[in-house]
Amino acid sequence: MPRAFVLLALIGCGAPQSRPTPPRGTIALTYLGVAGWSIEGDGVTILTDPYFSRPDLAAPLTPDLDAIARHAPARADLILIGHSHVDHLLDAPAVARRTGAQLVGSASSANYARAFGLPADHIITIIGGEDYAFGAASVRVIPSLHSALDHKHVDHGTIAAAPALPMTMAEFGEGGTFAYLVRLAGHEVFVLDTANFIERELVGVHPDIAILAPGLREEIHDYTCRLVHLLGDPPIVIATHFDDWHGPPIDGPPSELDAFVAEVKHCAPATRVIVPKHFDRMAL
Repeated sequence: MPRAFVLLALIGCGAPQSRPTPPRGTIALTYLGVAGWSIEGDGVTILTDPYFSRPDLAAPLTPDLDAIARHAPARADLILIGHSHVDHLLDAPAVARRTGAQLVGSASSANYARAFGLPADHIITIIGGEDYAFGAASVRVIPSLHSALDHKHVDHGTIAAAPALPMTMAEFGEGGTFAYLVRLAGHEVFVLDTANFIERELVGVHPDIAILAPGLREEIHDYTCRLVHLLGDPPIVIATHFDDWHGPPIDGPPSELDAFVAEVKHCAPATRVIVPKHFDRMAL
């Protein structure tokens, strides 16, 4: 084939064009306590790790349906579970049942949800790497790591198939950890519910809002600066999972959170850092 025809063919085929970026609208973020968030926009509500019960952890654990009724939204589309520890998963199936949401999580999270009685068509089991469209929203599932508990001597654990309920705190195994990139109303919101990450999985992830957990970050090499720079120095960083998940929600973060805010500002001076208040709806 003459060279001119080859060039014309290449020009005609071209490289696949990416979809145009939608105009950026307003989204609302509400801190639900512990690692829980509500993300709303374009008529879509996505919850992450909703946990309202805060029960006596020495006893078998059941969701506090009154607390859920007080604080959970009336409806939601998705519930994203970062990992299957009790302070991330305990209430999620009850919240899904109340709001009509689909629950997205690991096999461990799915095992608990099924045992709770959540129907199969409301459970999406993930392994990491998925990038799913949900109408006006999309969600990329990013393989991640849990924070380094017990000075790195962590026993990760799983939740067995068909567990007997109620479960004890020890039976809520981590079951694998995920971060999420939520795309909604022209925004990209990155959610990391525990202080660790896999560097290669975040290459090219540049959200305009990053929700980041600071707890036990001292166990991870250069956690704050590495993470913020990997994410492209996002315009907004919001702290999460900093309150006492053993007791009732109390505004007024621990003093150690001041150090995290200072670290972000040192690493990315142009980044706005927000320490949220419980159930305070922020329009961004």
